[in-house]
Amino acid sequence: MTDTTVSSCNMMSREETARWLQTYDRYLLLCHAHPDGDTLGSAMGLRNLLRAMGKTAHVICASPVPYRLSFITEERQSILLEQIPGGFLWDKIISVDVASPTLLGAYQTPFGEPEHVDLAIDHHGTNTQFAKNLCLDGALAACAELVFDLGQEIFGWNDTDRILPADSAVPLYAGLNTDSGSFKYGAVTPATHHRAAAMLASMKAAGIEHAKIAERLYGSRPLSQVMAAKAAYENLRFFCDNRISLVSFTPETMKKYKLADEDIDDIVNLIRGIQGVRVAVHIKPRGENVYKLSLRCEQGFNVSQIAGQFGGGGHPCAAGCTIEDTVEGVEAAIVAAISAAFDAEACGEGMEA
Repeated sequence: MTDTTVSSCNMMSREETARWLQTYDRYLLLCHAHPDGDTLGSAMGLRNLLRAMGKTAHVICASPVPYRLSFITEERQSILLEQIPGGFLWDKIISVDVASPTLLGAYQTPFGEPEHVDLAIDHHGTNTQFAKNLCLDGALAACAELVFDLGQEIFGWNDTDRILPADSAVPLYAGLNTDSGSFKYGAVTPATHHRAAAMLASMKAAGIEHAKIAERLYGSRPLSQVMAAKAAYENLRFFCDNRISLVSFTPETMKKYKLADEDIDDIVNLIRGIQGVRVAVHIKPRGENVYKLSLRCEQGFNVSQIAGQFGGGGHPCAAGCTIEDTVEGVEAAIVAAISAAFDAEACGEGMEA
């Protein structure tokens, strides 16, 4: 299904969005399917900020929450619409860290219908402007940074005498930490670290150790994730003079190694960190002859343009798309697209960041 954009989408500043959030009383917050730390952390952080304002807010996601991220969702690995208690009726719907309605998974219907989302808060430059209103900053390393700024507009906190509530600081820090690649991606700025410092100060004031958050996010990997890494290395292939690393997980691979979706979430970063590799591609099954692709690249290249050729998008150095074909057809298509981009680059055409 192709994205449907809203030509009348109203672009809003941080100040305008903060005022908008103070206007209504009951909010439903949408995460993207197959959630990462940023969509969950940003949504839960915003939920708690809204509740601190006296609002009612609930977060939903069409996909299970991975165990390592479930501390963000109060140890719940399922946050479905039907689990909201009391027949909740919302005034407004907000999507958080969702660049396209197709990313809502099973909640694309009805929430992904044109103009059904009242406000999108996002940091993806490829956002399709599907919501009625859009608060967007594509220069940020994480959507959590934007939610932090909105809270700052409303509450006026800083990192010294006035600090944000710990129940928002923890999920926002988790979102910022994960989507910035532990603060190593190119989108990280001094302002990113200032925001992180405010979050850390809030956690420290509440007696929360940020090292324990890092341990949950990155340490104590379950055996299934170790087996996923083993499978990745066994199936790793290289193309274009070793400038492309590629791993495909088929349904048969998943069954052979007894893997779940959350076990293979970070494979693309595993195969990106190989000397000489400029673009890493991880292909994973999403149905019969339907594959989701995760792309990562070095600074100066732009995989969001590659993903855009297949109806996807993302950031210059981290993007994704979905292709319907056999796994062999998917591999051939993505390698050809990246190879063509390399050729264009060699001819001096380059790729816009």
